[in-house]
Amino acid sequence: MNRYFALALTALIALSAHAQIPCEDGSAGGYPCFGLDLLSVRTVEELGGGQNGNDCWGWVDPNSGREFVLFGRSNGLSIVDVTDPVNPLYLADVPTATVQSLWRDVKVYDNHAFVVSEAAGHGIQVVDLSEVPGITAGPVEITPVASYLGFGNAHNIVMNEASGYAYGVGTNTAGGGLHAVDVSDPTSPVAAGTYDGAYSHDAQVVMYQGPDADYAGKEIAVCFNGSNGVAIVDVTDKTDMQLVSQFGYTQSAYTHQGWLSVGHDFVYFNDELDEQSFGNGTRTYIADVSDLDNPVVMGFYESLNTAIDHNMYVRGDKIYASNYLSGLRVSKIGPDGNITPLAYFDTNPESDAPSFDGTWSNYPYFPSGNIAISGFTHLFMVADPNYVPTEVAEVPVELTENLSVHPNPAQGWVTLSGMPSANRVRVLNAVGQEVRAWGRVPGLQGLTLDLAGLGEGVFLVQAETE
Repeated sequence: MNRYFALALTALIALSAHAQIPCEDGSAGGYPCFGLDLLSVRTVEELGGGQNGNDCWGWVDPNSGREFVLFGRSNGLSIVDVTDPVNPLYLADVPTATVQSLWRDVKVYDNHAFVVSEAAGHGIQVVDLSEVPGITAGPVEITPVASYLGFGNAHNIVMNEASGYAYGVGTNTAGGGLHAVDVSDPTSPVAAGTYDGAYSHDAQVVMYQGPDADYAGKEIAVCFNGSNGVAIVDVTDKTDMQLVSQFGYTQSAYTHQGWLSVGHDFVYFNDELDEQSFGNGTRTYIADVSDLDNPVVMGFYESLNTAIDHNMYVRGDKIYASNYLSGLRVSKIGPDGNITPLAYFDTNPESDAPSFDGTWSNYPYFPSGNIAISGFTHLFMVADPNYVPTEVAEVPVELTENLSVHPNPAQGWVTLSGMPSANRVRVLNAVGQEVRAWGRVPGLQGLTLDLAGLGEGVFLVQAETE
């Protein structure tokens, strides 16, 4: 059976180099799917080799509109033209600055790629992307136009294109905290400051445009800090970056990565080790950050899948989450902040085990709507034609006075159903005293609320709609 499947998959992958394969009857080219078509797939060996693939990002040539994937490998960076996503072209290679590493990450600013790695002494490689569209036959080896050696290794690089600052995270400086670099002149990156409040595994930095007027227009970092949960840091002054707030959550094992909603009022994030540590399904946590000084973890959406989550990004009203052995999972963000499953493309149909293999990241921001999915062994291109789901569509719920909770008795958390939303949810003890409360509660269909610390007893959950 395994041999037959492998042969069939090889044949279908070869076919995908010539034609888009629609997702029909739950499959595209042998890959389980729903709502996402397979455009192409390439192996790491076809894109420069190395021991593994890892992160990806994207770049659009401002002159021609051509789309390119920047695909990290253990031994370098591949630049792939995906303007014709069915027939991607491997045009350029940027070899690692030092040695191979499992980790390589890249972001883009002002038509330059900024590449970091966990490889010792690597620093930031700055690559001028404007020369890539002129390559007619690849792959061509590209030499970086600049480098930054204010740190050596880095787990990731965070870019705020609105401010012209890059942030190394998980570096060998500042205890692994934020390391700010002025890249307003990409060819001359300059150290700007560090924040050593905690090791940051990943982060998102934005010019804040959310509802908290105290921070309007300031540069804010939301940091995902491994065993230390989530921290919000004001990084406006690079020489004096200040902690705004920090928070954790029940069954926290290793806070990995996340992304703000478009309105900067919610942050969606994941935990890379809770599936292994606690036997959880793949969870997406939801935190209300409309008051940056007082963030509140609303709860989480938990799928029936057991794969470990990795990188997720928000585009508009959708979350694009790469989960190791279950591939790309797309969710819809409702107007109240809650999320519901929308589409998926499973890059590793052989298993959904909580293991570190399969997909790594995705890039959902191409103007075409096509999505790049990077992994340990392959780079996929899939199509998201603004799919309107039928099987997993949001089902309208009639508003009633009844609220269902399960499990009951609760085991530290409870999942709500029976109502579309609420202005406030309260937990009352046996004598009617309020012991826990949440405001601005997202849709009450599948949202799980944290009840840790209440102890044993009988409690009443009350939802208020006015």
